[in-house]
Amino acid sequence: MGMRVASRVVGCVAAVTVLAGCGGGAPAGPGGSSTPTSQPSSTSGATPDPTSDLVAPHDEENAAATRRQDPSPSDSSAASAALPTVRSALETQRSRGEIGVDETRATVLGLGYGEDDVEVIDIQEHLGDPAATPGVLVGVVTGPRTCLVGAVTKQRVTLEVDGTGPPGEYRCVAPVTH
Repeated sequence: MGMRVASRVVGCVAAVTVLAGCGGGAPAGPGGSSTPTSQPSSTSGATPDPTSDLVAPHDEENAAATRRQDPSPSDSSAASAALPTVRSALETQRSRGEIGVDETRATVLGLGYGEDDVEVIDIQEHLGDPAATPGVLVGVVTGPRTCLVGAVTKQRVTLEVDGTGPPGEYRCVAPVTH
């Protein structure tokens, strides 16, 4: 008989627990309903004040290391003068279906640029994505702070005048960042 009583007690306790829930509200009143109580929130929806200590104080300084240098007027003029010649040579190469690293490097070196002044990088390798557009990224140093930067793909040649990267970071073709 003691076992039957124990089984009924356990069954009643289980039923009460299921019916009562986990205590998320006030006890049930005479009508049998409970009133939910709100739980305190540990976060607020407020945006932090940009001048507070919650905002990184050196964002601008940290980003400076990735910005290109501003070319001087004479550097920009020299790069602008070289742009049509380099673009035309790359366009001729592209029209032959040649969009690889070796062909592009040979084309630019054939225009008289030095080995150290030419960057040609496979797009898929640079991005680490075999599904990326086939072709190459091109950087040609045309002055102390100026580059021609662009790409050669099956569809087109893009090339523009831009500043070089920050000293010690990169020359013309910027690295992939997160």
